[in-house]
Amino acid sequence: MWRSKKMSQESGRLTQVCVWAPEQDAEFVRELCTRVAEPTERGSTLRSVLRRQLNRRRTIYAEWSGTNWKAEIDCPFIGPWWFMRNIGGRVTGPHGTHVELSPQEAETLMDRLRRTCEKEIESWTKEQKLAGLLRDDTGVVVAPQQYRLSGDKNTAPIRPADDTEFAANEAKISRSILEAAVAHRKPPFKDPSVIEYEGVHNIPSFCQIAHREHQGRVQFALIHMPNGGTSPTNMAASLATLLRQQFYPKVDPGLIDWFDVVPPHAYNFHTDLTIHPIAMRHANGVYSDPDWDISSSDNLPEDWEQIIRDTIVRGQKARDFAFAAPHTGP
Repeated sequence: MWRSKKMSQESGRLTQVCVWAPEQDAEFVRELCTRVAEPTERGSTLRSVLRRQLNRRRTIYAEWSGTNWKAEIDCPFIGPWWFMRNIGGRVTGPHGTHVELSPQEAETLMDRLRRTCEKEIESWTKEQKLAGLLRDDTGVVVAPQQYRLSGDKNTAPIRPADDTEFAANEAKISRSILEAAVAHRKPPFKDPSVIEYEGVHNIPSFCQIAHREHQGRVQFALIHMPNGGTSPTNMAASLATLLRQQFYPKVDPGLIDWFDVVPPHAYNFHTDLTIHPIAMRHANGVYSDPDWDISSSDNLPEDWEQIIRDTIVRGQKARDFAFAAPHTGP
């Protein structure tokens, strides 16, 4: 008790919880509650998965989800041992579909889904040439089955020895996923009009730029790109600060005119080119409080608009790539 109290005081966020359990399952419940209550990412994830069960009168046995349709099979299994059936389930989908299944329907649907999954998993495994391989280097499963290994040492699984080694291996996997995600967001070629920046939630983002010196001032356009991540509109102040430092570090921030540009078809609802001036405060080279002056959009020099249009055309390859890429950010 003293140790628990001390841990709670030191962490500032732990509290002791007492639960009662059936005697025959008490030790298992204790281990399960310990895992669920862990103040770790693993515990937090497990709690989020279990949270949906609190709103159920039945426990979900299995679940299959597509893009629009979803099937759930419920527990408990009922009936004599030679005629066990799920008690039911449900199918949900578009157009308000929500159907509670009878035990017979749930059993039939689950059998069909299992056979479909069996076929697809087998097909994919053979396509990837993974059938018959032994590859077990994560240690995710605490008590794995005993593998039948041949005499070749290279076939033996290399598993993390303890929780510390396992955590290091998990971190390595996470880093590789992050690096792959960042690389996936990059256009496969260089274009001088395309710049990359870190958007909301660290999402790699990009847009086009056009700029020039004109009559003692600088005109600088931030041009949206389809699927570019966080838009220049949402990053106007920080982008302006970054781009001034990169292209015009010796120009007074007050001598740069900023423009927010949305090209035709950049988004599904946009069919015309829009160019909106952005007014921003600045101090020590840092911009803040952007304000879009839509009323003055019609008073732009024609040659400046043409420069922007030419820039959009030159970057068409990058724009086509962005349009074809899967959307991964806000």
